[in-house]
Amino acid sequence: MNNLYKSPSRFRAVAYLENLFLSADASWWTGRRPLYARVVANVPRAVYLNFLVRKSYVAALAPSLFRPLDLPGDGKSTLFTVLVFALERARPVWAPRMFSALAPRILQSNWRFYGDITEDGSEARKGVLFIRTVTTSQTLAVFGRRVARCFPLQRAQRMRLELAEHRVTAAIEPGGGSAPELIFEGERMESAPVMDISCGAFSTYEDYARWIIDQHLSLTVWPRERVVQDMHLDFQSARITPLRCRTSRICGLEDFLAPEARPMGCFLVEGLRVFLDDISAFTTA
Repeated sequence: MNNLYKSPSRFRAVAYLENLFLSADASWWTGRRPLYARVVANVPRAVYLNFLVRKSYVAALAPSLFRPLDLPGDGKSTLFTVLVFALERARPVWAPRMFSALAPRILQSNWRFYGDITEDGSEARKGVLFIRTVTTSQTLAVFGRRVARCFPLQRAQRMRLELAEHRVTAAIEPGGGSAPELIFEGERMESAPVMDISCGAFSTYEDYARWIIDQHLSLTVWPRERVVQDMHLDFQSARITPLRCRTSRICGLEDFLAPEARPMGCFLVEGLRVFLDDISAFTTA
């Protein structure tokens, strides 16, 4: 997968400096402990688009570090999710809540496979493999690519996540940057079938959706480094609504997913809180 970083800025000087400092996969922080703080943030709205894709492609991305999820009765496919969400009121866990009012609203999209993180010399742990993260935020670009190294990040010119009555719209507009294009339109459903994923059928759709959402560990692989991020979610105020896909177009995944491919399931989540607990890095040869 081509993760070449290119700034979407319309200003030549800004684009030149951004590309100069952020385009390389190597960071001046490679090999050091990632800089981060334990943070809590609100996720008022998130859309999950779930696809079945070829397991053989996923297994070749990081064969010594990640084993893709086995699906019941299907040895050739595994699960892939494109997640688009809004992040608001972020603050360090130790800081008073009043400081969260200063945090900007950030739109973000994580693209991930499910499976086991299989680091050498340790027991396999359930988690996801990040292959791409998209945002419009320069601050998050610096954090994700240089300081914490926890996101294989691309920056888009514009992103949208809107809810109007029963219609949900998500979009990534790359502009002149290297981020992929995404267009999704869906409508709320009153009910949806139970999805048969992972270790068997779930008793309710909400159980299935919570399993998709609540993946604590994420792995990002760089040429000389692997980074594991540990997060957890608060579902106390969460509302999960299944969606019916009306339009879906996702570019940049042609190696394993056609642009017009329809998700085998999608849903809207409202009212989550996310906690960043830890980021650890391991240098590779």
